Amino acid sequence: MSGITGSTPNYLWSVHDVLGQGATASVYKARNKRSGELVAVKVFNVLSYSRPHDVQMREFEMLKKLNHSNIVRLFAVEELQTKQKVLVMEYCSGGSLLTLLEDPENAFGLPEAEYLTVLQCVVQGMNHLREYGVVHRDIKPGNIMRQVGEDGKSVYKLTDFGAARELEDDEKFMSIYGTEEYLHPDMYERAVLRKPHQKSYGVSVDLWSIGVTLYHSATGSLPFTPFEGPRKNKLTMYKITTEKPAGAIAGTQRVEGGPIEWSYHLPYSCQLSQGLKALLVPVLAGIMEADQGRCWGFDQFFTATTDVLQRQPVYVFSLQQAMAHSIYVHHYNTYVLSVFFEEVAAQTGIGIPQQQLMYLGHDLVLEGSMKVVNLPCTSSSQPLILLSRMPEINTSLPFRERKANRDDLHVSFGHLPSR
Repeated sequence: MSGITGSTPNYLWSVHDVLGQGATASVYKARNKRSGELVAVKVFNVLSYSRPHDVQMREFEMLKKLNHSNIVRLFAVEELQTKQKVLVMEYCSGGSLLTLLEDPENAFGLPEAEYLTVLQCVVQGMNHLREYGVVHRDIKPGNIMRQVGEDGKSVYKLTDFGAARELEDDEKFMSIYGTEEYLHPDMYERAVLRKPHQKSYGVSVDLWSIGVTLYHSATGSLPFTPFEGPRKNKLTMYKITTEKPAGAIAGTQRVEGGPIEWSYHLPYSCQLSQGLKALLVPVLAGIMEADQGRCWGFDQFFTATTDVLQRQPVYVFSLQQAMAHSIYVHHYNTYVLSVFFEEVAAQTGIGIPQQQLMYLGHDLVLEGSMKVVNLPCTSSSQPLILLSRMPEINTSLPFRERKANRDDLHVSFGHLPSR
């Protein structure tokens, strides 16, 4: 590249149109010289060529074999005049998932519909990688790109396969890759704390990174946060991730040298419904497990997330609580309404015998032996209305009308116009 532009035989870009930068390469927004089509070009720097040749070629070969709508496509491999390699890839107009999470409106996590889109795209992209025996080794919001369609809907795509390699479920590796906050604790110990050990790593390192990414997307925050932050307090960061109790999905140190506060649920502040939170927490707990022997495998992860994604929400508004609920159910013929009633009771505290449902102003007469398909089609703006048949006990003091006295009468009549 020379001056402020870069060029290959077929593509041209400005060095100011930077989409991302890493240790070995920079990514720019570029155009096809003939068609004007927008693409992303990944230009490797001199440092990248100090790596072994097989490592240099790994990303090219990896992207050539992968072909999926949730993985950024490779269009071509070209060269600069200096013979530096340039990857020509699909351009994603919506930036990265990290860019979206940095938007102030997502400070407490993504809205539910967008979050489910992220979950579905990540699961499908990772499933494609596992079909080819590929471990990514650097999953994080910055490496998940967002393509926005003409209908305004998002499609998320995995990118940056510079650290990826082929690895079967029972294989191990020793090399270190990844980003601190999303790094599996065993890798963190060696890469960040510089403590030598002979541990090897398996495919579960990707699952840990996915867990941190999904938590970050749901809440807008990282799950493991030492006082002063993970980059300044690395020893406590390691302590939190390795001493995390089973079932906990977050740990926070609020004062310097203070105790770790463990959380077993997603925070109230996040935008996800109680129903979706209940389905996600076991998944996050299962994949954010430091002990590689106890961590879920990909088969269990795919089974659990597919179960979540195949469910449909039934929207319920509890009138007494003035609260909206989403009851996620399977639309299977075998899924009876008694299970739906039980979930309503779990979320609202209103027992099954006391539940009275209305839709569009009319009573819904339902029996537990009926199937879920007997429910009307609901939406957030047109939910089922839930009332409780149990009489509410008013514990407040009874209202007593104040008796008028002479002073009140004087004030009241004192301003009447004289006749």
